[in-house]
Amino acid sequence: MLANAPQLAWLHDDCRAWDVPPAPPWIRDVTRSDIPTLALSGGFDAQTAPSNGAYAARTLSRSHAVTVPYVAHVVFADSRCAQTITTSFFDDPAAPDTRCLAGLQPPEFEIAP
Repeated sequence: MLANAPQLAWLHDDCRAWDVPPAPPWIRDVTRSDIPTLALSGGFDAQTAPSNGAYAARTLSRSHAVTVPYVAHVVFADSRCAQTITTSFFDDPAAPDTRCLAGLQPPEFEIAP
């Protein structure tokens, strides 16, 4: 809670209002696992930095960290490419198909009159 982005400061008040007790110290322990894991990030995510996927995956021996460019926080819902990568991961957790990333184009922005 102490290291949240500035836009999440309201969480402190919510926790106090709901009388949420402090989490146990082990909650910050590093997770190590060999369970196949897909860490999917959005390149335009302003809530969870795209680098967090690779950071989370660093101690997961059978993980794949994939950043989908030009997509914000809800990667799976907003990107057909992310959906393809995810379903291919379910089909073969050792080798998700990320070829669609190469064809992605940045969005076109318009200047308002």
